[in-house]
Amino acid sequence: MPGAAPGRVIACLIAAFAFRLGYGLSMPFWSEDERQVYLIGLQAFARGEWPDFGADVVWTGGRMPGALLGLMIRGPLEIWAAPEAPFVLLNILSLSALALFAWYLSRRLRDVPRWLIWTAPFLLPWTLSFSTHIVNPSYVLTGGVVFFVGFFEALPALRRGLVPVAIAWAMMGAGLLWTMQLHLSWVLLPPYVLASAIGLAIGRRREGDRPRGREAAQAVAGLLVGAALTGSLLAPTIVRHGAGAGHVESAIQPRSQSPFGLVTTAARVLSFASFETNRFLGQSTTERALVLLRQPWIIPFALIVAAAGILHPLWMAVCAFRRAHDRVADWIRIRVLLGGTILLIYGSYFFSVRGAQAHSFYVVFPVALLFAFACWDVRARAAGGRLRRLEKVAAAVLASSVVLHLGMLIDRWPRQSLYVDRALVAAAIDQRMDRWLGERRGVPLVPPDRPPGLGSEAGRAFDEAFKKASAIDDLQVIAAHWTPAMDRFSGFTLSMAHTGRAAAWLDIRFATTYTDSAGTPLESRELVVKQILEPGEWRTWTDVADGFIPPGTAEGKIAIVGAEKVIPRRR
Repeated sequence: MPGAAPGRVIACLIAAFAFRLGYGLSMPFWSEDERQVYLIGLQAFARGEWPDFGADVVWTGGRMPGALLGLMIRGPLEIWAAPEAPFVLLNILSLSALALFAWYLSRRLRDVPRWLIWTAPFLLPWTLSFSTHIVNPSYVLTGGVVFFVGFFEALPALRRGLVPVAIAWAMMGAGLLWTMQLHLSWVLLPPYVLASAIGLAIGRRREGDRPRGREAAQAVAGLLVGAALTGSLLAPTIVRHGAGAGHVESAIQPRSQSPFGLVTTAARVLSFASFETNRFLGQSTTERALVLLRQPWIIPFALIVAAAGILHPLWMAVCAFRRAHDRVADWIRIRVLLGGTILLIYGSYFFSVRGAQAHSFYVVFPVALLFAFACWDVRARAAGGRLRRLEKVAAAVLASSVVLHLGMLIDRWPRQSLYVDRALVAAAIDQRMDRWLGERRGVPLVPPDRPPGLGSEAGRAFDEAFKKASAIDDLQVIAAHWTPAMDRFSGFTLSMAHTGRAAAWLDIRFATTYTDSAGTPLESRELVVKQILEPGEWRTWTDVADGFIPPGTAEGKIAIVGAEKVIPRRR
């Protein structure tokens, strides 16, 4: 934070790290994507294996090639065998990346308040929710920031001389190969490398008309060195499994898109640098409502942040049409960069097996944040640097965002986080038994390792009991209460016991039925509790969100319909 005492800067960064780490630990851990990503590294740690592949491409059955994601989880566990270890490393990486970007923005945009540049990136909803907890898009932020800081300094039209040319190209190479091992959004990055190469090729020295030969050589060398640094974790997979490792090419399928998709894409890109609330408060309207009802003290702050999440992107959209009083060329180029990024994302989904989702192009977050601060920079220069009222509004929104996320942390910690059953995760790490947290996707479920001392007959009986175990027989609903809220939102409070012995159960599925006063069924749905229940355990869940209450409902009932079988820790 330029101009501040080093001790204050360090203290602020430590506070930001602690808050972000705490928030990340409160995020959902037992949901399928989070648990599966954690299992990639836990499996490598438990079995002493090199993780050739990273996250799954669920829609096609493919896998991202490369060891990066697995090592980001296994490595910390080797140093500190505790469930929190991978969270600590992830938050160190993301905080460092955001600090790098804050430094860059503070040097590039001199008229934006330093305090704003050094607080907002760390506290935005997107960077809190997708760079603090274990899921593969969270690791994309680090590679994306490194790549785009390099790109901003590699493209001659955007360069401000803050990073040497060779290092800028090395950052692009490292960021590209980093992201390539994490998420399919890496396909958005090569066009930026190509644009930088074209800009370098057609550029001329100011003092003559000779090509920039020396810069070209530095660029190529830097790109190759940077790519080699992170690509070294991808190379073993390619050697063992070939160039088509992971079969990610199956995600390329032609599809049509609505022209209106260009507008939604623009809105989603701008939301990265703003205060989007609904996405992170809950996965459905009912979930969001129940959070606010459980934590009513955060409602005023949620309203402030929600309003900012609507008004700020609109303000940026209007600002895009403003003229700059000076540094006109740079403002034009930043706007062209944003427009080109939106067109690139929209065009890429004409060849995607799945429709556009914001987290799927989160890698362009640095472009959105650069544009957001450039908007402020333009307004500040037009006002002679006097935007005191706007600064007060920004400070109020950031403070409200901190309070809102603190409330979400408090609400999620005992309900969805690692700490719902930390002992099971700690035991899986200590005993190197990754299967206690479930099987990796696509891996056939087989009977667990037999306890020592079992003879052949007892062993066969042990295996047979595991195969025959049924969630319907093992899981017993001890008490279930329908808990409607405001005559609109349906939730259930239920207590359940696991009375079986042979298997544990995950992702427990319930059928919910709503009837009128005469007992006539009005609607049936299904909900899932994403936790593991071990043999002999008894657990109560409160306010399990189901959806809206059908009109005319007098009663809601719930019954178990199934679950996913898991290797039990207790036998």
